Amino acid sequence: MNPICLRLTRTLAIVLAMTALSAFCGREVLALEGDWELGALPAAFMMPSTDIYGAGAELYARYDVIDGLSLNIGAGFYGAQQTVIKHSLGLYTLRAGIFYALDVLQWVPGIGINLSALFSESQMMYFHREGHGMGIDFDLYVQYRGIRHFGIGIFASYHLVFIDADYITAGLTISWYSGMF
Repeated sequence: MNPICLRLTRTLAIVLAMTALSAFCGREVLALEGDWELGALPAAFMMPSTDIYGAGAELYARYDVIDGLSLNIGAGFYGAQQTVIKHSLGLYTLRAGIFYALDVLQWVPGIGINLSALFSESQMMYFHREGHGMGIDFDLYVQYRGIRHFGIGIFASYHLVFIDADYITAGLTISWYSGMF
């Protein structure tokens, strides 16, 4: 038998054997369409341009429209203080946008973009006028989803505020999923 035919026959035999083996030992694919994700984001708050630092948390809900692409809504509160003048800052946020998660086995990286509304009870008007403002948020995260219906990970967000100073949040993600596995 000629070497090219022998190589093609061996390749075909290997492909058929792998196909037959996968039919008997198949694993369910993680298609996340129609599922809900509910989570919390405890985080650090940083506004480096005005030397303001603090902490807070957000709660969010995501609905998986198609595999990998989700609609996202969230609300949060951050308490911070300027390090030099010692003015306190209370910031409330509302966010809505889209989120894309790349399913890679149990480690899931994701990116998101949200339109956000900001409300503050502070006298400092560094990044908003009259106690409110708008912005766009850019999110990055990596999450471990090896536990049934639960995930834990890390995230970072850059908040581009339309009027004044931008800010950054970073912390943990803790999530519950409605339809995993």
